[in-house]
Amino acid sequence: MAQRQPLLYNPSVRLPLSLILLLCTACAPAVVPPASAPDAAADSIAALALFRDNIDAIHKRDSQRYLATYLQSPRLVRNGPQGPDFGYDDWAARRDSTWPDTLIATDLTVVPIASGVVYGTYRYDVRYGDSTSTGISERVFVRTPAGWRIAVTTAFGSPLRFVPRNP
Repeated sequence: MAQRQPLLYNPSVRLPLSLILLLCTACAPAVVPPASAPDAAADSIAALALFRDNIDAIHKRDSQRYLATYLQSPRLVRNGPQGPDFGYDDWAARRDSTWPDTLIATDLTVVPIASGVVYGTYRYDVRYGDSTSTGISERVFVRTPAGWRIAVTTAFGSPLRFVPRNP
């Protein structure tokens, strides 16, 4: 079993997601009823299935299936260290055949936020050629008339660890 590495808390990294969650809530109806326990469980199961499908599409380098997991809307949010980008069309058009050589996704976690809204996160180790990175990726899943979709996606590399100098 892999050991969990503590993720350093960085308020500047967490602030954008909280703003994005606020934007998602602002786009929702004015009154969002809390999910009942059975609804929350069903939402979590559905979001986790889509989460796994999204990661599996990356493993299989299936662009069509991968893109189908996302909200095809100008309200899709993609966030990373450079800040958020918005919209599906320009992103889908740029999505080419660049896939990681390996992706190891661990600690998939989903948490129901409201009826039809689920937050998810996972830790990743990814390799592109000689370049490797590790970090955390987040998703906000929403129930739509077309089924569950990812409305927000983030990826943040882990910060460098502090290594003390020899005295």
